[in-house]
Amino acid sequence: MRLTQKITKLFHPDGYRSAVAGVKRIAYPLSASEFMEKLDREGLERIREKYAVPGEKVAAPKYLDVAEWMPTNVKRVRDIRLFRAPPVQRVLDIGSGAGWFLFIVKCLGHEPLGLDIDEEPIYRETFALLGLPRVIHRIEAHQPLPILGAPFDLITAHMTCFNRRPDGSHWGPDEWMFFLDDLAKRLSKTGRLHLDLNPSPDGSHMAPDLREFFVKCGASVDRRRVLWRNGAR
Repeated sequence: MRLTQKITKLFHPDGYRSAVAGVKRIAYPLSASEFMEKLDREGLERIREKYAVPGEKVAAPKYLDVAEWMPTNVKRVRDIRLFRAPPVQRVLDIGSGAGWFLFIVKCLGHEPLGLDIDEEPIYRETFALLGLPRVIHRIEAHQPLPILGAPFDLITAHMTCFNRRPDGSHWGPDEWMFFLDDLAKRLSKTGRLHLDLNPSPDGSHMAPDLREFFVKCGASVDRRRVLWRNGAR
């Protein structure tokens, strides 16, 4: 990144929020090694022998590189400020993938639940290895989520794919309005929603009208990350 870009980022509101998040992560130390030590290494190695593809950076086998993805998910936990229990938090992760994020959530003493489609055998096996619960469901625009039990204290979604239309474009304010209304019914009164959206097809973090929509809903937006609290609207 060039110096002019760094300076521009620093004085942009998103750059300020990013810097604040970095300071908060430093103030809340968590080590990826403590969670890696809790893994069933023999079981993980059996999965790696079946599915690992050396150097893979795009498809699902990339998530078997625990040395890379455990620290990534520790960072996510720090960003969300999910401390060790008590109090116990009920956490739903949408598009839960291999389950590393929810494994950390579980190790911290909270109640995790994954929600994802069931097309990738790697994820099926890693969830079983980690002893995590998962609901199989495909998210569709303007369709509610299934019944998921008691309200959640935290709902997360990282590197989202569910918000893509059939033509490859991303959801706009209309689809997100329905989705937020549905999630609000599943959050506790003080529940939080953390989204980390995939970039738009043009490489931008978020379309201007979508960013405006989230801000009007009372969300805090940091580039492609969205923090929204129930009742903010």
